[in-house]
Amino acid sequence: MEIERASFEPSEIFPADQFQFYLNKFREGFFVAEDFSDKIVAYAILACAPTTGYILSIAVHPQKRNQGVASDLLDFLESKCQEKGISKIRLDVRTDNLPAIRLYRKLGLVPHRVKKNFYGKGSDGILMEKPV
Repeated sequence: MEIERASFEPSEIFPADQFQFYLNKFREGFFVAEDFSDKIVAYAILACAPTTGYILSIAVHPQKRNQGVASDLLDFLESKCQEKGISKIRLDVRTDNLPAIRLYRKLGLVPHRVKKNFYGKGSDGILMEKPV
């Protein structure tokens, strides 16, 4: 929850019960990254359908950004999708989250479509995807 609160706008923060729901529903797709002192520095939630892996949420603690943690975590998620025979991976990102969009593009995700008001009135999202 500390990473969640430090990473997102208050209106976008998943409440603790939402995390618990995702943990119960997508237990095999709930991942964390730890630093060398075993402190959790990032998390990702991956939901898998027969042909698509959907990253429901991914966040890196602000103090650990720009150190390759997100890239490593996304590569790990892609490998998990490959293991399951999934053909594409998708995620949503705010249109104004330019650092995340640059990272996702660098890792091969491309914009698929814009989702109007996805993050609330006047806050659009971009659905990005990549073949696995």
